[in-house]
Amino acid sequence: MEKKGRLIINVYSAKERSVDDLAWCAFCQDVKPLFWKDGRLFCYEMKFYPKRSWLVVIDSCVAIMPTYNKSIRVEGSANIPSVVLPVVKASAVAEKILEQTLNLLTKPSHRKSSS
Repeated sequence: MEKKGRLIINVYSAKERSVDDLAWCAFCQDVKPLFWKDGRLFCYEMKFYPKRSWLVVIDSCVAIMPTYNKSIRVEGSANIPSVVLPVVKASAVAEKILEQTLNLLTKPSHRKSSS
């Protein structure tokens, strides 16, 4: 049981993507900003329950991006203009989400089901 005042974070779904796929998806879902930590670009969709201090990450995506950049350009298509998405260095909470995402991706059961 967590002590009162501590944030509980649970990541339920994780996927590895290319940088281009992650950026396109973030653009389409209007997820801003993207986060970067230790060569990983990532984003997530979450729901926060303040009364319980509980953060539920419904979906998290991660891509290899060795060098930090403050933004990523998403190329448009047809009637969709190109856009630049901001990238920030991960906060302490985002770091915990990335840690849980990477742990979820390395579980043998996750690798089998995503094949």
